[in-house]
Amino acid sequence: MTRSDIDFYKFGDEKLDKLMLIDGVACHERTKGKLEVYAANYEKPLVKPFMLVVCKDTRHAQWVEHFIKSDEFKNGAYRNKTITVHSKQKGAETEANTRLLLDVESPDNPVEIVIHVNMLKEGWDVNNLYTIVPLRTAASKILREQMVGRGLRLPYGERTGDKDVDAVMLTAHDKFQDILAEAQKGDSIFKAGNVIQAEEELDEPEEIVYTQLSLDIDQNETLEQAYVQTGLPTSEENDILLQTAKAYLQVETINYIAQNGKVPFVLAHPEKKKIVQTVTQKLEENQDWGKIFKNNENPFLTWLEEEAEQTYTTIIGKFIPIPRIRVTDAGVEEYIFVDFDLDLSVFTHMPIKNELLIQNLEDMSDRERIKGDAIDFEGYHPEKVILTELHKKPEIDYERCSKLLFKLITQVCDHYETGYGINGMQNIVMMYRREIAGKIYDQMMKHFYCENGLFQEEVIDVEYSNLPQKLNCRQKVGLYDDFKENYEGHIKSVLFTGIKKGVYPEAKFDSDESELTLARLLDRDDDVLKWLRPAPNEFNITYNRGKRYEPDFVVETADCCYLVEVKGENKLTDPDVLDKKKRGIQYCDVSTRWCKANGYKPWRYLFIPSKQVLPNSSFAQLAKRFQEQ
Repeated sequence: MTRSDIDFYKFGDEKLDKLMLIDGVACHERTKGKLEVYAANYEKPLVKPFMLVVCKDTRHAQWVEHFIKSDEFKNGAYRNKTITVHSKQKGAETEANTRLLLDVESPDNPVEIVIHVNMLKEGWDVNNLYTIVPLRTAASKILREQMVGRGLRLPYGERTGDKDVDAVMLTAHDKFQDILAEAQKGDSIFKAGNVIQAEEELDEPEEIVYTQLSLDIDQNETLEQAYVQTGLPTSEENDILLQTAKAYLQVETINYIAQNGKVPFVLAHPEKKKIVQTVTQKLEENQDWGKIFKNNENPFLTWLEEEAEQTYTTIIGKFIPIPRIRVTDAGVEEYIFVDFDLDLSVFTHMPIKNELLIQNLEDMSDRERIKGDAIDFEGYHPEKVILTELHKKPEIDYERCSKLLFKLITQVCDHYETGYGINGMQNIVMMYRREIAGKIYDQMMKHFYCENGLFQEEVIDVEYSNLPQKLNCRQKVGLYDDFKENYEGHIKSVLFTGIKKGVYPEAKFDSDESELTLARLLDRDDDVLKWLRPAPNEFNITYNRGKRYEPDFVVETADCCYLVEVKGENKLTDPDVLDKKKRGIQYCDVSTRWCKANGYKPWRYLFIPSKQVLPNSSFAQLAKRFQEQ
């Protein structure tokens, strides 16, 4: 990570150190928010990240510690969250800091910044180092890679697929170009794929937002009914009391649904009693309201219980019920290659000429080459030669992909024959058969995926509520408003609010050309009752060796529910995308059979190319054109 358009060589040492520390802690705080969101949305344990600051000597480390603990650095926020560890420490300080260092992964450990001289000793393994700040050091490639290696350990034991969870941030303002150069080398540790090396503006802090339902309730109608049922005299004070009781009911009901996840369609009596009891306790905390409640306890409790049921029904009605499936037989894994055409631009071989070398044995400097004709491989079968090489690859099963193999090998041979004739093509294949097969194999692996063989799914229940989410953002804008694109990820840093037909009134999107356009379309389309950007764990659908499928949208109309996937045209033949599509169709088929038998709406799968989503599109027409069943 670095800052753009700044000449760091004009900075003094201390000024550069301060800038790197400030930017480093900005990365640290950003990461902390991302991890919090990931843990909440994926129901994972919370990982507490920390930042490692590497200094050149003990005096330098003392200066850094003094700066970090000063009011100049984040107003002293890290004064009690920082430790320094180096070999010259003695006594109780060493023991206390070492204990904190060894326990730095614990969420109860307050330490978020570790200052050290040069490098920590081998044997200190942690999984929560996310930010590294090498101050006036890391001059050598080896030292930089040792530092980065500290942060390449995965906190959840495997790659999550979330780049922020799988990444380590390295501030390298004055060494940034050196690190970029290293990253291009084939043996570089930065090829590990989880080191962020992009320029990023850090001035705008991220905010974490919890999605919450919005309930549109006619307050006047509610008050009228409440006065009739409770028998209370009409007054401004009682207006406030009844409205407050109703607001408490909404909050407690939403909390009950969020905390319990799987909830029934009708509120059970014990849960209703608990919600009403919590509301009455809150009302009794106010002396005046408590007195009114006690004087009218029976009719007031009756009204509260009826209101609790109505509130619950209203809230459940805001959600889209989602069938939950269970895989009863995982079956046998099958390896599949998706049909594709070769990129022939990488096949650049030329026929090898037969050169005769004449060497004077008395004078070793006297050497002459006599050029001859191209080597003649007439009688050889180049297609079989390439196929023999591809047979050596463990993922390639000739019986399953013979048609694709024949097609790809033919494309290569035709390509070389067009350029060099039959003899030239045979020459190239025989001399470069392994390399040619390797290039074909590399492209095949980009179109390779693994799927379960024969397996059965069944619907086991229906989720009547939709999962709330934690969302981080740097901007909040209305669904139809313009937004600035000056942040990393552009639209991914924006939270869109004011959504009318969404289950939740706010959402985030990955693309403005497809997802945002579709969301705007859905929110104003007359045929759409509700729509949802599902949470990561909303569906228990997996694809390609256990990856979790997170559909783009769920849409409910008067007669159907839709699982909607929007994909860019360049992704339409991607193996993962095709497997998601297959699994989405299967989910909808299984769900529809169950839903028809149990009085629920059927499910349909829509797979929409992104350029087909236009501002003037109608959802009914999109559903008609792109329905997959």
